[in-house]
Amino acid sequence: MWQPKEIIVHEKVRKDPVTEGILAKCPEVPVKHVRDARATTVSAASEVLKSARPGMLNKILAGKQVLFISPAASGTVDQFKMPDERIVCPSFDRLKLASNGCFYRCDWCYLKLTYRAAFPFITVRAEYEKIARQIEKRLSKSHSPVIFNSGELADSLALEHLTGAARWFIPWFAQKAGAYLFMLTKSANVEEILNIAHNRHTIIAWTMNNEQVSRKFEIGAPSFASRLKAAQKVQAAGYPLRLRLDPIVPIDNWKTRYAETIRQIFEQVNPERITLGTLRFEAGFYNMRHTLFTTGPELPAFLEEMHPMLPAENGPGGAARKSGKYSFDEQKRVEIFSFAVNEIRKYSTNCRIALCKESAGVWEKVGLPLSRCSCVCQLD
Repeated sequence: MWQPKEIIVHEKVRKDPVTEGILAKCPEVPVKHVRDARATTVSAASEVLKSARPGMLNKILAGKQVLFISPAASGTVDQFKMPDERIVCPSFDRLKLASNGCFYRCDWCYLKLTYRAAFPFITVRAEYEKIARQIEKRLSKSHSPVIFNSGELADSLALEHLTGAARWFIPWFAQKAGAYLFMLTKSANVEEILNIAHNRHTIIAWTMNNEQVSRKFEIGAPSFASRLKAAQKVQAAGYPLRLRLDPIVPIDNWKTRYAETIRQIFEQVNPERITLGTLRFEAGFYNMRHTLFTTGPELPAFLEEMHPMLPAENGPGGAARKSGKYSFDEQKRVEIFSFAVNEIRKYSTNCRIALCKESAGVWEKVGLPLSRCSCVCQLD
């Protein structure tokens, strides 16, 4: 089980049960204390970050060895809203039990550029009771059920052996009418949640990929086979199971490879939903494509083929809208998604399929209904 090389604790949560539990499990890891949660303060306290080699990527990679235990800030529960209505992605509620990424080193991870070297450390939040009150406040303002996404800014289960967050919140959500927890993960860290009373109020989704693609680009993450076995255990324990097949990477012989991946998935589990995605990068990632990758020339070569997904233009009221992420041209994306949909339909006619942050035009050409988003992070 992973342990950090350094732990930094906010003074406010020095005696919190979460902090005490993490430190008890990491008795040999050096600990520092800070009086505020500013990124500059945390970074300045870190000996690991001070010793990192020059360069943004080196600092980001060093930060994956630093764990910061933070208080529950007021924004631990918030909402994500897609700023451009040309992209199909409904808003969703976020539960930031952890953020700033995780200790995996997936080479395409968008959080490299989201947090950059300004936040080069993994953050976990203590004060679970306080976080629960934030969730209840959000629920009190809603007239319909709410699903809280804990996996957008970090892996939902990778740190479970240290934090116990799932073991605390799964039974809490089980008792709350209209409240659902969504956990997105690549982890195989599931043994301690299999016997928890969840009342099907926790939905667990795995990000999957072709075995060869995962081994090459998802450095440090569990293998495809390990994830699939973990998903099988969770489904057997009665949790609703969903999957992301993302990013589908058109490497040599990609159709044969991904057809086999999809076959293996449906041989072992029966996901109720699958969300599909392919390689896509923020403009900043595109501009730094020669310095941000660690796995060789393949990803930079793909980026050389890419263009903005949308035209830059003025939106309603004259507000400027950006051109979206860089990805393959629309024809290529339609080919990738249509192939994956057809393969999934060989094994299931009931599994609902969605595309991640894609244009309405691509949804229509792939033949997926736009009447409602069936993404893994959404409720009905």
